[in-house]
Amino acid sequence: MTCERYWREGILLVERGVGDPHRDGCADCTRAHASRRELVEALPLIGGSYTGDPRWQANVWRRIDAEGAREPWRWRWPLDGVLIVACVFALWIGLGRHRHADVPPQFAIDRLDVAMRSISGDADAHVDDLLRVTLGATTEVWIYRDGDLELRCHAGQVSDGCEPSPDGKSLEVVLSTTGVYHALAIDAPAASPGGRLDDDRTALASAGAKSFEYKVTVR
Repeated sequence: MTCERYWREGILLVERGVGDPHRDGCADCTRAHASRRELVEALPLIGGSYTGDPRWQANVWRRIDAEGAREPWRWRWPLDGVLIVACVFALWIGLGRHRHADVPPQFAIDRLDVAMRSISGDADAHVDDLLRVTLGATTEVWIYRDGDLELRCHAGQVSDGCEPSPDGKSLEVVLSTTGVYHALAIDAPAASPGGRLDDDRTALASAGAKSFEYKVTVR
């Protein structure tokens, strides 16, 4: 039977520098202690004959330089992405302006006892109702009653019968008299109205002016 005491207890006594009377009288423990000492002495010699690659430092710096040369490409993709986003944003703004330019003015009848309703075609109203027009900054509104010009309203400009909103994007017209009203909204008109609805329609069409017309009957 082989004695295993050295690997359980004797090796701890050796590490502590304490004598081990059992080892001195045990052949198995004496051989185990000798084998351990040979192993400990041989450990520093492992790999001692291998010198490695003498050019390892040069290779490391060459690798670092190669990585640095590729670094601008890492920045190029983010920069290209920024440029693409900027172009898309500019295109979106341009299309947005174009869309807003094509949106017609909004007309609505505003009454004190009824919620405001938009006009998509001919509409009826009562005396003292408000005709509210939402329009662009360069749009004019010409108001005719029974074919004759009654009001010429400018965006953001106070005039008789026309009251602009504080932001200048809409105006209110009081429908103070019964009759058939026609409202012409003209974007940046190049000429002034002549006074008659039919004649002014013809003049606007001849000039190629863009206009929107709504009819309201006040009873």
